[in-house]
Amino acid sequence: MVCCSYRGYWTSKGRPSERGIFRDAEAALGWIKSDHEHHSRNRPVQVIIWGQSIGAGVAANLASQQDPLSKGLWIRALILETPFLSIKAMLETLYPQKWLPYRYLWPFLRNHLDSSKALGLLGDNIIAKGARVPKVLILEAGRDELVPRSHGDMLERRCIDVGLAVERQVVGSALHNEILVRPGGRNAVVEAIRNSGKTTYHKKSGEQVECHG
Repeated sequence: MVCCSYRGYWTSKGRPSERGIFRDAEAALGWIKSDHEHHSRNRPVQVIIWGQSIGAGVAANLASQQDPLSKGLWIRALILETPFLSIKAMLETLYPQKWLPYRYLWPFLRNHLDSSKALGLLGDNIIAKGARVPKVLILEAGRDELVPRSHGDMLERRCIDVGLAVERQVVGSALHNEILVRPGGRNAVVEAIRNSGKTTYHKKSGEQVECHG
């Protein structure tokens, strides 16, 4: 397991920015690939990308930027824990009053994470190249005090629309940061990892073929 401490967080130097955090995530995946190739030659590295809250937006973007047919890399699953649709959508959620100016100021934000857009890019890449389709798990907190349930609805529909294999689970008693301290949340992640060996391929014609790996 590799946990990325982004610039500006924990003991990492620098200041956090959307572009910088994306580069950190890409560097972490590149390190995983090179380290795996050093120890296991001629075998593709199989990875599961997992992000929570804001990190779910980073994870979705990271998956979307990878060439689905790149040599030596196979994204088996994408786990999105308490994800939100986009920064713009969260701004409207936090400030729903139309008479307040905040919801209209999203173009001036420093960060514009957009999980919906990233999932669309991921689906387009996979369909265009007839590649392996990663399993997508959307994990929601039933008592989430930050992200409304509608965001999970829209992300699930987005996955279906672009041809991604998606599963959505709600951990009923959990708050936004409590998914993994609840047995239902831990079990969902374990099952997602176990079931990621079942692979769906996309042909360019759009036909789906399933096999087990």
